[in-house]
Amino acid sequence: MSKKIRRVKGQTRAAAIAARKTAVKEMTVEDFEKEYAYVFKDMRHVLILAVVMFALLIGLNLMLQ
Repeated sequence: MSKKIRRVKGQTRAAAIAARKTAVKEMTVEDFEKEYAYVFKDMRHVLILAVVMFALLIGLNLMLQ
């Protein structure tokens, strides 16, 4: 049994099938890197901030003892 294919008004069945095939393509590593570049940038900032805060805590602990 074949799956139903939704079509936009005025779109042919062949065009709907082609649009579905391009929408379902697998994501490559390059696409992933382009799509989530901001996440890696934010994670780097969070890591730097965590290291600075941890160093600050160690420094304050040594000074206040």
